[in-house]
Amino acid sequence: MWVQLLGGLVVYKVVKGFFYDDHVEDDRISDFNALFSVARRLEKLYGGKAYVGLQIPDADTATRQTIDILLITQWEAVVICVKNISGFVAIDKDGNWVCAGGHKHKTQHLSDPVADAKGLVPILESYLEKRGVVLPEGYLSAKVICPNPNFR
Repeated sequence: MWVQLLGGLVVYKVVKGFFYDDHVEDDRISDFNALFSVARRLEKLYGGKAYVGLQIPDADTATRQTIDILLITQWEAVVICVKNISGFVAIDKDGNWVCAGGHKHKTQHLSDPVADAKGLVPILESYLEKRGVVLPEGYLSAKVICPNPNFR
């Protein structure tokens, strides 16, 4: 009986390895978990409320912009972009990030996440002003968090 059980387990692993590519799914789940993990930790550290995955309409482009995390405390509101990337990161002459040696050893090119995060601040301010919310000067800021321990 034990031989049949172990043989079935080996056959299962071999078939799964040939017919199921779980790397793509693991990357998406990993990014999803990283986003919520960072949000929970920020709530604990700063005592505020973290909102994940906000979709804010952008009047200039007539599209919706995604805010990974919006952390609101009594002192500030922070637009946070979470980049769950690994490997070595260099910045090219245009300010874009070039990531090499990551999970699949492929080179990735990312637009400057700091500029992207800062670009979301006026969109959010405009959205809130249209709804009658007046914020003090400097209340909104932007940050980028890279939670992956293999990020260099």
